[in-house]
Amino acid sequence: MNRTLSEGLCHDPLRGQCGRKTGRDEMKSWRTTLALCVSAAVAQMIAVPVRADSAAGVGEHLGNALNPLTLKTVPEHDPDGLDAWPDERTPTGKLLGWPAKVPETSSAGDGWVYHGQIEIGGMATGGDTDNAWFRTYKDLPDSGLYLNNFSVQAEQLGKGKGYFFEALGGGVGYRDQFEGISLGRYNDWSVKFFYNETPHVFTNRYRSLWSGVGSSNLTLNGVPAGGVGVKNADGTMNATDSQTATVAGLRSAIEAVEDSELSLVRETGGVSFDKYLSSKWRFIGRYSLEHRDGSRPFGAVFGGGGGGGSVEIPESIDYDTHDILAMLRFDDGKNSLNLQTNVSLFRNNIDTLTFENPLYVSTNTVAASSGVLDPTRFTSGRYDLYPDNDFYNIKAEYGRSMPEWYHSRFTATVSLSKMKQNDHLIAPTTSDLSGISINGVSAENNWNTTSALSRQRAGAEIDTRLFDVAFSMRPTDKLGLDTKIRYYETDNKTDYLACNPLTGQWGRLLNDGTGGAFAFPNTSAGNNPAGTLATAYDSAGCNLNAVKALGLVPSSGASNIRNVPYEYSKTNVEFGGEYRLARGQTITGHIEREQYKREHRERDSTWEDRLKIGYLNRAYQWGTIRGSAEVGRRRGDSYDPDPYEEFFSVSLGPEPTADVTNLFSWIHAMKSFRKFDLADRDRLALDLRLDLIARHDLDVGISGQYRQNRFPDSDFGRKDDQTLGTASLDVNWQPSDKLGLYGYYSYQRSSMTQSSIQPNGCVIGNYYYFYSDGAVASGSTPTAPARSGASLVDTVLVSSGNWSSQCSDHAANSPLWTESRKWTVDYDDTNHAVGLGGRYDFGFARLELDYSYVTGTSSLDYSYNDAALGLSSAVVALAGGGMPDSDYNQHTLGLNLVFPISKSVALRAIYRYEQGSVDDWHYAGVAANPVPTDSGSQAVYLDAGSQDYHDNTVGLLVQVNF
Repeated sequence: MNRTLSEGLCHDPLRGQCGRKTGRDEMKSWRTTLALCVSAAVAQMIAVPVRADSAAGVGEHLGNALNPLTLKTVPEHDPDGLDAWPDERTPTGKLLGWPAKVPETSSAGDGWVYHGQIEIGGMATGGDTDNAWFRTYKDLPDSGLYLNNFSVQAEQLGKGKGYFFEALGGGVGYRDQFEGISLGRYNDWSVKFFYNETPHVFTNRYRSLWSGVGSSNLTLNGVPAGGVGVKNADGTMNATDSQTATVAGLRSAIEAVEDSELSLVRETGGVSFDKYLSSKWRFIGRYSLEHRDGSRPFGAVFGGGGGGGSVEIPESIDYDTHDILAMLRFDDGKNSLNLQTNVSLFRNNIDTLTFENPLYVSTNTVAASSGVLDPTRFTSGRYDLYPDNDFYNIKAEYGRSMPEWYHSRFTATVSLSKMKQNDHLIAPTTSDLSGISINGVSAENNWNTTSALSRQRAGAEIDTRLFDVAFSMRPTDKLGLDTKIRYYETDNKTDYLACNPLTGQWGRLLNDGTGGAFAFPNTSAGNNPAGTLATAYDSAGCNLNAVKALGLVPSSGASNIRNVPYEYSKTNVEFGGEYRLARGQTITGHIEREQYKREHRERDSTWEDRLKIGYLNRAYQWGTIRGSAEVGRRRGDSYDPDPYEEFFSVSLGPEPTADVTNLFSWIHAMKSFRKFDLADRDRLALDLRLDLIARHDLDVGISGQYRQNRFPDSDFGRKDDQTLGTASLDVNWQPSDKLGLYGYYSYQRSSMTQSSIQPNGCVIGNYYYFYSDGAVASGSTPTAPARSGASLVDTVLVSSGNWSSQCSDHAANSPLWTESRKWTVDYDDTNHAVGLGGRYDFGFARLELDYSYVTGTSSLDYSYNDAALGLSSAVVALAGGGMPDSDYNQHTLGLNLVFPISKSVALRAIYRYEQGSVDDWHYAGVAANPVPTDSGSQAVYLDAGSQDYHDNTVGLLVQVNF
C-alpha cells in the first residue's frame, strides 16, 4: 500500500492541486450601515480622497447557519434614510429594496463615534440532532445559553484623523463560530484578523471495529487480526471455512458496536496588512493558517493484487495549510501594475496510517517457499497518507489605458508556479515476509525496507507558466473591439521506476505483501529461448536499458514499471467586439481557438473553435433582455488508444508468439474507445434572461439555459448527446419599507450516455465459438460445444500471426471485444428548487420568513445481453435494467420575529425547521447485512449512509444596541 509516484503528485481531495485549495464555502463580505452613513462626512474632513475599503469587514468567509451573511439582525427599514429612493433599481433594472435604518451612534470624545450590538439568549434544538446531513457545516446548540452574534464599529472623525475599528463574531464556543477584527486609518493602513470554524460531519452511522480513531494506528477490538484460519485434516488451510468463520465473527462484532460519528472541524485564522506607501503605491500582505482535524470513512482494499477484500476504515485527518501572500500595487491613472507572490504549504501531521486487518484475505504472486501460505499471517496494512507539499507562485500584471488612442487599453500577465513534494517514501510492506518467495526469489527482508525502492524520496515536481496579453479599443462610439492571447503550460519533472534494487525484480508489491504486479520473462515454450528463467531480468540490477537489451518476451504487458509524467500546453486566441445597434441595444460577438498539446495522452493535439454571439436590450421601459448562443467544435490528430507502452512491462521485450493465458495485458484498450476530454466534440450553449418590470415595485425574472455536448466519433465511452437544461422564475415585490416578498422556482434536468464492452479472452492457439444469442465459448479444438437454444454463428482461431488485429477492436466475432458483450448506461438527473419568503413590519414587531424546498431524482438505466455476459437468472433478476432511482428531498423553514422594547433593546424569537429524506440504493441493506458474502471476496460495510431527519430549533434572544 505504499504510495508510488504513478498515483499522482501532491494529491489532496480537499485542496485540489498541490498547494492550492478548492471547494471552500464562499460567503459575501459584510458592510456596516455606520460606514454607509459617515463615509461622506469623512471624505469632507480628510484632506486626501477616501480610498479605504475597511468597511468590507474582516475576511470573506465569516458566518454560520444562523448568520449566513455574517450578521443576522432583521433590521428595521427606513424610507427616509441616506440615499433612499423609492423603487430604486440597479443599472440592469433590478429593485434594490428599501435600505436598512442606520443605527444611532454614540460619542466617546476626541472625534470618536461608535455603535455596537450583541444578541444573546437561549437556544434549543430537538429531533434527529445527531444526523450527519443536518449537522453538515453547522453546529446548533441542543439547549442553553447562546451568543448568536455581536459587532462593534467605531470611527474617529475629523481632519487628520480618520481612524476606524471594527469587530464582529458569532456562535462563540461552537464548532461554527467566527470572529473578526479590523482596525486602521483611512487612506493610510489597515490590519485585519479573523478566525472561523466549519464542521463537516461525514456520517453518524459508522460502526468502528478499531481503537485509535484519529491517530496513526488503528487497533482491532473484538475480532482477530488476519481473520479466522481453519485447517483441513492434512494441515492445509481451508479457505471456504476460514472465510465463513471470519464473516460470522465480523457480523457478531459489528452487531455489538454502536453507531459513532466520523467528522472533522476546519479551523482557519489569519491576518492581513494593507498599507498605502504613497498616492500611487500600495502594499498588501496576508497570512492564514487552516487546520483540519478529525476522521472520515476510507475505502481500504486488502489482499491479493486487486484486493481479496475491502473494508471501510476511519481515515485520520490532521492537516495544516499555510497561505502567504505579498502584493505590491501601482496606479497612476494610466498605468497599473501588480506584483504578487503567493506561497501555500500543506503539512500532514500524520505521515502513515496503519490498521489491523480483520479480513481473511486471498493472495496472489506471493507464495510459501515450502508448503502452503497461511493468509492469516497478514494482520495489518499501511497507507502512506497525503504528503507534505508546497506551491509557489509569482505573478506580474500590467495595464495601460490609452484614452487618446480610440479609448484603448492594453493588459499583460505573467505567472510562474512550482508545485512539488519530496516526501520520504515508505517500504512496500511492514512484514519481513519470512518463508515467502516472489516468482521464485526469496522475499524475506527484501521488501520491508525503503532500500526496496528505486529512490528514497518522491522528488515530484510540476512547474507551470502562464502568459496572457489582451488589447481592447473603441474605434467609434458604437463599435468596440478586443483581442486576447493566452498561453499556459505544465512541465512535469517527476520520474520513478518500479524496481527493487535488492532483488532486481520489476514491478510492485501490493497491499502490504499479499499480492503483486511483476514483470519477468515469459516461460511459456516458444516465446523465449529454451531454458529461460523467470529470474533472467533480475541480473540487470534495475537497469532498464539492460533489461530491454536481453530481448526476452515479458510475462505480462500490463505491469506498471514507470510513472506517467502527464503534461500539456494550452493556447487560446480570441477576437471579438460589441456593436451598439441603437440606444440601449448591443450585440456582441467573439471567435476563439483553443489548442492543446499533450504529452503521453491518446492524442498529441486537439483544437476547438468557438463562436459566441450575444444580444442585450435595455431600451424597453418594461425590462431587459439578455441572450447568447455559443457553438464549439473540437477535433484533433490521430487517436492512439494505448500511448502508454513505455511505462508498462510491454516495453521490456518483444510481443508473445506462443500460447499465453492472457493477451489482454498486451491490448490495454479497445481501439474505438474514446476518452471524453480528448474525443471529437460539438458544443452548443444557449442562454436567455428576461428581467421584467411588471410594476414599479415588482420584478419578475425568467431565465433558461441549455447545454449540449455531442460526441460524433465516439462509439464507446461517453457517447451521443450529453445535455443540461435549466429554467427558472423569480419574483421580487417591494411595495413599501414595511412589506417585501420574494419567490423563485428552478428546474434542471441533465442526461448522459456511456457505453463499453466487457472484455472476454484472447489466447493464442484457442478457438472461439460465437452463438446466435451472443454467447461466446472457447476451446482447443475446431469443434464447437453444443449450446441449448442457440445456433453456432462463427468460429475464429487466434494465432500468433493474427492475435493483434483479431483482438484489438470490437467486432461480432472478436474474441476479446465481442459486440454482444456491449453494455450501455443512461444517466438522468432531475432537480427542482422552490423558495419563498418575505418580511413585514407590524410596528410592534418585525417578521421575516424564509422557506426553501429542494428535491432531486437520479436514475441509471442499464442495457446488456445477459446471455453474452454469462449472467445467471438470479443475477439478472437482481440487476434488472438498472439500479433503483436515488431520491432526496429537503425542506428548510426559517422564521424570525423581532419585538422592539426600546431604541436599544429588542427581543428576537427564532424558529428553524429542517426535514430531509434520502433513498440511496448504494446503502440499501447495509445496516442489516454489513458483510454480505460468505465466500469469495469479502466486503465489509461499516457506514450505513445518510438517513432521514427532521429537526426543530427555537430560540429567544435579546438584542442590545449601544
